[in-house]
Amino acid sequence: MNKSVSIIIPAYNEEKKLAPTVNFVLAGLNKNGISDFEILIFNDASTDRTGEVADELAKKYPQIQIVHNHKNMNLGFNFVRGIELAVKEFVGMVPGDNEMDPETLDNVFNALGKSDIVVTYIQNTKVRPWGRRLLSVTYTTIINTAFGFKMRYYNGCCFFKTAMVKKVPVSTHGFAYMMEILVKLLKSGATFVEVPMVNRVREKGATKAFRLKNIISVFKTFLTLFWEVQILRKRIKLE
Repeated sequence: MNKSVSIIIPAYNEEKKLAPTVNFVLAGLNKNGISDFEILIFNDASTDRTGEVADELAKKYPQIQIVHNHKNMNLGFNFVRGIELAVKEFVGMVPGDNEMDPETLDNVFNALGKSDIVVTYIQNTKVRPWGRRLLSVTYTTIINTAFGFKMRYYNGCCFFKTAMVKKVPVSTHGFAYMMEILVKLLKSGATFVEVPMVNRVREKGATKAFRLKNIISVFKTFLTLFWEVQILRKRIKLE
């Protein structure tokens, strides 16, 4: 199967890691025989040289497009905007911090075309702090129970059939954006395959998921989604 892929790379203050991330993606594409691709880099209002590095990469590789955000918009916005811009058959995201393991990318690329969605789940969960693991397990259990799924993870780097995911109305750019997309597609009949993701040790910063405003945002998104999908039974026409 000849695969074509749009790769979204969001980057905020990643001047040292953006180029290695792009090289990592290019190597993975080449290894898996994918020659039809585009890379959409979102410089999310970085205050370092990330924007300049991105522009240099675009000059070197014609398959790279750059979007410079004038203010920080976060992952959800960049992913949704990337979907809007994507023109290849499949679309997905690789973080610009170069923390994805090569084996994970191989797993994803090998699974493209086997279903509508490729969903990654963390295989080596013990590298994460216990609080993060507890939050993730609780979150996943609640979503699975509420919507009748048996998913392992809702916040991974998922890849979608582009034409299909473009149909999804996304109401949030917060932490629950990927969960909203997955739930709406799966309840509408989309198929999926799960592949393992090796999670590298976080090198900088702490997760923002524990902030009160983010917890409230996720809760609001969950309630709205439950009302629309389970009560009103809204579905997306995938064909």
